[in-house]
Amino acid sequence: MKGTPKVILLLYVLMAYVVAQFCWWAYLIYDLNVEILNLEAVINETGVVSKEDSRSKLWMILGEGSVFLLLLLIGAGYIRKFVLREQRLAKQERNFLLATTHEFNSPIAAIKLNLQTLQRRQVNPEQQQSILSSALSANQRLELLVSNILTASRLDAGRYEVMKEVSVLADVFRTMEHRFDALCKEHKSSLNHDLSDVNLAVPIETRAFELILGNLIENALKYAPATPIVLKAFGNKGKVVVQVIDQGPGIEKEEQRNVFRKFYRSENEETRSQKGTGLGLYLVKQLLELHGAKLQLKDSTPSGCTFEMTFKAIDRGT
Repeated sequence: MKGTPKVILLLYVLMAYVVAQFCWWAYLIYDLNVEILNLEAVINETGVVSKEDSRSKLWMILGEGSVFLLLLLIGAGYIRKFVLREQRLAKQERNFLLATTHEFNSPIAAIKLNLQTLQRRQVNPEQQQSILSSALSANQRLELLVSNILTASRLDAGRYEVMKEVSVLADVFRTMEHRFDALCKEHKSSLNHDLSDVNLAVPIETRAFELILGNLIENALKYAPATPIVLKAFGNKGKVVVQVIDQGPGIEKEEQRNVFRKFYRSENEETRSQKGTGLGLYLVKQLLELHGAKLQLKDSTPSGCTFEMTFKAIDRGT
């Protein structure tokens, strides 16, 4: 019972009291019915209580009481489930607010420090490029965080509009390589693409697709630093498969089913120290489903993980 919320403990106590009272009142009602039958027998001068009448009363009480008790327990079960869910969501939202505050403060402080360094010190061109690269990296994290929060808000409010658009993979991949260049250098990593056909395209809003890839790339940089990241795409039986591949430690099997939940953070102590709000992979899954695409999490070879997205192929000749 350790760690059980007080509301649930109170519910357990209340249910135990109700069940005990129910059993007591059922006994009293049965006993009262037996007395009534005895009085009827005396009045009718028979002096004997019919066993059939007694059993009939007993089964009636037990039947009606069992239905009432079953409904009561089912209702209590739903209340317990609802309370636990609300408490879990409240805890996740508190953690999200704390994480978001830190996530905002970190890049803002980095950008401010880099700008102050440029303002107050005379630096050579090489140092200047390094400082600007650091500032751009922090700005990239800030932009992605803001986009995630705004998109999550629109999804939760049911105000996200799916735009019918065609995204050319070659253009999107080059954009992502350029956008994450500074962040990859900061993590001593690299981002490259492997495209089987430069004309491959997928039916998804380009801005949404860039947000999806941005979250997957940042996730790979966060948990698999100093390893190469590959954006891969190829056609397969009337479909277009897009993969984001890393060579990090991978994701444990028991956690793979949970990583796409909103606000979910890995319980692994090695990853708990990493930055994050628990929104990135949730948004990836939601946005892909809204655009009619499928998402799978696979193991990479020899290590790491692969996020695989499957889209319907687009005939560029039409």
